[in-house]
Order: sequence, then structure tokens, then C-alpha cells
Amino acid sequence: MSKSAHAPTQLRGDIEGLRAIAVLSVLLFHIGVSKLSGGFAGVDVFFVISGFLITSLLLKEVERSGRVSIGEFYSRRARRLLPAATVVLVATALAGLVVLSADRFHDLGVDVAAAAGYVLNWVLASRSVDYLAEDAGASPLQHFWSLSVEEQFYVGWPLLLMAAAFVARRVKWSFRTLSFVLLSAIFVASLWWSVVHTAASPATAYFVTTTRVWELGGGALLAILSPWVATLGRRFAQATSLVGIALIGLTLVVVSTATAWPGKAALLPVVGTTAVIAAGCASLDTPVARLLGMRPMRWVGGLSYSIYLWHWPLIVLAKAHWPGLSTAQVALVGLTSIPLAWLTRHLVEDPVRFSRFVTAKMGRSLFIGGAGMALSFAVAAVVVRQAPVLKAATADQTGAVALIADPATAGVPAMIADPTSQFTSTGSLSPEPDVATLDVPDIYARKCQQDSFGATIIPNCVFGDVNSTVRVAVVGDSKMGQWLPALESIALQEHWRLELYLKSACSFTSFMTRNNGQDYTSCQRFGSSTLAALTAPGAVPDLVFISQGRSRSGGAGKVQPEFLAGMVEYWTALTDAGAKVVAIADNPLPRSKDLPGGPPVYACVLREQADYRACSYTRNEGGGTPAMQAAVQQVPGSVFVNLNDWVCPPGGMCPPAIGGRLILRQGSHLTASYVKSLAPLLARELQAAGVVQGEMPLVPVG
Repeated sequence: MSKSAHAPTQLRGDIEGLRAIAVLSVLLFHIGVSKLSGGFAGVDVFFVISGFLITSLLLKEVERSGRVSIGEFYSRRARRLLPAATVVLVATALAGLVVLSADRFHDLGVDVAAAAGYVLNWVLASRSVDYLAEDAGASPLQHFWSLSVEEQFYVGWPLLLMAAAFVARRVKWSFRTLSFVLLSAIFVASLWWSVVHTAASPATAYFVTTTRVWELGGGALLAILSPWVATLGRRFAQATSLVGIALIGLTLVVVSTATAWPGKAALLPVVGTTAVIAAGCASLDTPVARLLGMRPMRWVGGLSYSIYLWHWPLIVLAKAHWPGLSTAQVALVGLTSIPLAWLTRHLVEDPVRFSRFVTAKMGRSLFIGGAGMALSFAVAAVVVRQAPVLKAATADQTGAVALIADPATAGVPAMIADPTSQFTSTGSLSPEPDVATLDVPDIYARKCQQDSFGATIIPNCVFGDVNSTVRVAVVGDSKMGQWLPALESIALQEHWRLELYLKSACSFTSFMTRNNGQDYTSCQRFGSSTLAALTAPGAVPDLVFISQGRSRSGGAGKVQPEFLAGMVEYWTALTDAGAKVVAIADNPLPRSKDLPGGPPVYACVLREQADYRACSYTRNEGGGTPAMQAAVQQVPGSVFVNLNDWVCPPGGMCPPAIGGRLILRQGSHLTASYVKSLAPLLARELQAAGVVQGEMPLVPVG
């Protein structure tokens, strides 16, 4: 192809230099350069640049022709973005099948499809607050979240400008003035929501589009004002460019992952980038513009898109394949993205983007883009199909029942003399470790555990004998929810109606707990609503089962007096109303220092196929157990049940599997399979405490 066919549109050197700063900041941050603790803000720099450039093109088109050609706009986007993105998505998917463990295939396939459809940011936002994903490794495609935000913005932004142009002609307003008013309203609303949502849930606020629109909007507002800014002259440009580059630099070294982001903190890079671009609109004859416009900076800036695409998959996949990589080795892997980006640009991006054949007709660009997306979707489907599936336990996979000395005994059984003889060291497990994260109670399929945002009780979450008049409330966090498979077996025998009052990471206490570094106000409201529902006249349940994973605000550990006092207050209110409170001990927590390669336990088992017992961990009482033990001492009539000896037999380390059943899944949560095997043991303990009338046979359930 001739050279002229590849000639790209000339861009401002200072903006190319800003792109270089943005991508190098992100790259060095992901490599692990500690002095660039705010390197992730390079993405925010990209947002402002993108908002400015795309809006400038759209404004010129409207002012030239009176309209925006949606087809042409998206054909340009397709040529610019999709060829390189498709190459990276397909390459990452195929490499992931080779490098990643099978338990990650499902998420990988979902992420490929979500990235290709530019909705990955919403998938990641959902995953960030889903405790079932708490042990999920970093997605090799996580960085596509920012591209998703941009493209979602550009779905609506051209339409908004078209509407503004139409209205401006009708009411005889200036098109730029009306566009400025409309976008200013969107900018303010998004910035406000970014501050509010970041304070409430920084995990989701980081990814969602609504908290980021204002960043693109900042660049777009500058594009609208650029004719006026251009008249401000060189002195303005010199001062503004220095302030802007200083703000960007300050962001990179002052903020960190501990900073709630984006929120108001993101004003630093957004204002800084806007200032530098504004200065360039007024004059490019400034020290900052000349520095940014240096040839090496422009060269890196020109490759920034492909560098951004390649660097993160390389780092994640390399760490997965070689877990012990040093920072220097990670740096070498990350820097490989630069030559890969050069090849991608010259072999993929530019040949498509500037091809006379492709650009001659709008439909050809759209077809190529659509074909790339279709290929990514097809590869995603192949990856998902490779993911393992959950299988039922076999007859020889008895779990905790294998530890019982005499299955014919009455009452609470004794344990065999040598429990270690039933510690599974090799062979098949139920669940297999690569699907451990799927072995969960039905509460998740039925959406019966309130998430970290909601404060309302979820209605119609009833299990067991749903028509029974014996009402049993199940109250607490996910550590209570994990016991549902055993409780449901008991409920069917005892004819209990189980009613669920569960919320993620939410202990049942009046004390204001904390979650993700913030006051957990929704938890306090949920607990208050639950207590009111369970103590209302005529609505008091017969039994209330309670468990939790915490003994203090924000985590496990020693008992916090105020936290405990709030528990006692709520438990006492229940017993005073006539309910019997039964607390179930939290199970032992795996310690990362004990596990080869670190947690989670199921991932360790996948690595240690020669002997699963290499993934044993130090015995402990569980994070939520101390507070519950203390509360039982202060609430007369309450009952404490502890099955931890059947999870981790005394005298040694806690095994990853007993009787052919894997014990742990996400974090320190018990697999549903193992909980089912504990059902008869739980029933016998409850019978001894006078809670259960019938005697359940000591045989494995499920």
C-alpha cells in the first residue's frame, strides 16, 4: 500500500505528549513502580483527551454541514478501535486457555464478550461487590473497562449534539451555546454523583460510566469553548500549561489506591489535563507544549492505544504462568507491550484505518468492525465452553461423616481416633477445585442475599417446609448463608419454614460497622429493619439462627466492645420477644502464609495435585466466633453451636479436604457440598441443645 494511503491526520504535539504521559503512567503503575502510586490516573487523562478530540470533530461537522452523520462517526470509530482490539482480545483468550487455571475460564470468556461489546465496566462493577468473586484473580482484560466507558459516552453524545443542532435552529440559539448548557448540566450531575457514589461504594464507582461521564465532559466543554480560549494568548498559555502539568504530576505521586476514586480527587488530573489542552488552544509556543511535543513523546503517544491494549494482558498472564516474577521481570514483560504496539499499529491499525478501499464506503468499515466483534464473541463462547461444570458428590465422597467413629450411635457422635486418615490427599473431589466457586447455596441463584448497597429485606426468600407454621429466621451475613444446605435438610425433617434475612458482610448488631473503609450505613438500616420485622407483634419467629464473619467493625479479630454491645442489644430484643437465638460458630480462616502460592485454598489444591495436604493451614476459631461466644454468655437462653472440630479436627493443621469433599470455596466460606455433609452433625448438636426433636441419621446428605 502506498505511503499516502497510510498518512494519518496531523495531531497536536502537546496532546500526543499527554497521551504518552497517560499510557506510561498506567504502564509503570501496573509494573509496580511504587513512586507512581497514582499512575492509574493516566486513564483519567485519556478521558479528557478523548472528550476534547471527539467533540471537536463533531462540532466542526455540525457547523460545516448542520448535522452529524452517525454512520460516518461509527465507521471512523470502528476503523480506529476494533481491529487492534480484536487482535488483543482473541490473543488474550487463546493465551488464557493455555496459561490460566480452568476455574478462570468462565470469567475469561465473559470478559472477552463484554470487552468486545464495550460493557466490561459494568461486569467488573458487579464483580467488585460480589462476594462470590472475592477470590477471582485479576482479569487479563480488566483495562478494557475504560474503553467501555468511552464508547458508551459516544453512543449518546453525537445524538445529543444532533438534538442540540436541531433545537438551536428552531429557537435561533447559538449551537455552541446550547451544547455548552446541555453538557454543563450533564457534567455537574455526573460530578455530583461521582462524589456521592465514590463515598458510598468506591469499588463500583471506579468502573461505572455514570461516575466518569464528567471527565469526558470536561474535555468536551473545552472543545466547545476552544474558539474563545484561542484568543487568550501566550501568557495565558504559559501559566495555564505549567499549572496543568503540575496538577498531573502531583496526581501521579500523591494519590494512591487508598484514595477514594474517582470522586472529587479525580478533579486533580481532569483539571490538569484540561488546563494543558486549553493552553495549547491559546498557544503552542510554551515550554510545556514544546516538551510534550518532542519526537519521542509524540512517538509513544502515537502508540498509546496499542500499548494500553497489550500491556495488561501480558502482565497478568505472565504472573499467572510464573507466580514468582520479580518487579524487574514484570517490568520487562510490561515493556514488551511497546514493540508489540508498534507491530500492531503498522500491521493492523494503520492498514485498516487509512485503507482507501475500506474508507471508500462507510459500510465496509462497519462490516470490518462488526466482523471483529463477531470473532471476539465466537472466541468468548469457545472459552466459556471450556469451563468445567459442577458435578454431584459420589457415594464415596462422604465429607465430614467420614470422621464419625460409630454412625449407629445416638446423640452427638464421637470422632475417629485418627482423623488424618480421612484427609483426602489425591484423587477426585466434590466439588473439584476448578469449580469450587460454583458450589454455593441456592440463596445466590434466588438472589436472597442483599448486596452491599441495599438496605431492604428481600421478600419471598423462604426455604424448607414453606407451608409450615413453625417459623425459623436465618439472620446474618454470607457466613450464615453458607449453612443453608444443612439447615434446609433439617428444616424438611423438622417441618420448619426458613425465612432469610441476609446481607453481604453485614453483622447483626446495632453498632455502626464499616465496609471498604466507609461507614456501612446500609447494613445498620438493614439490621434495624430485620429486628423490627422479627419483633413485631404476631410476627416473632420460633427460632433465629445467627452467624457472622466478624467480631469487630470492619473485620475479624479480637472482640470490639461496642460491636459486641450492639449484638447483645439485638439478641436480647429477640429473646425478650419470645424467639430462641441459636448462634453457629464461624469456621476457621485460611492463613495466606500457610498456603504455597497463597490463597484461596481451592487454587492451592489445583497447584498441589501431588498432595492436597500441602494446602493445609493453621487451626483457628474463625473471625466471627469470638464475638458470638461472648454474646451467648450475655444473652440468657441463647445457644452456641460449634462444628469446627468437624471442619478442622483438633491437634494439627486444617486440611483442604475430608472424606473426598473440598471444604472451602471463596475466602473462608464452606462449600455447599461440605455443609451438606455436616447436616446430620448439626442436627445432632441442635438436638442436644433441645432445638431439634427428631434424630437425623449420621449419613452424608447430597
